[in-house]
Amino acid sequence: MVTAETAVLAPVVALGLALGVWMISLAHLQVRLIDASRDAARLVARGESPAEAIRAVRRSAPRDAQFQVRQTGGFVTVRVTGRSRAPLRGLSWELSARSTCVDES
Repeated sequence: MVTAETAVLAPVVALGLALGVWMISLAHLQVRLIDASRDAARLVARGESPAEAIRAVRRSAPRDAQFQVRQTGGFVTVRVTGRSRAPLRGLSWELSARSTCVDES
């Protein structure tokens, strides 16, 4: 009887663990995107060119991250977008982060 119960519960436990790992990877990606957008916005606000700021931040950002920099009304806004990696196509989500700083240059 224990064997049948174990056979039913083992896939459920494995699925729960896989879902937990996937959720942690999403959170990790979101933190990396937030850090990249914040650092790039700060560099551009201090007078760096957007290209130089993106180049400096690229090391800590996800490989496929896309950057958008806007300078309007005395503010610098940087949006960084990245796609999560997942074994199933439907589980690969696009996440983004946006940071704004006062333009000091």
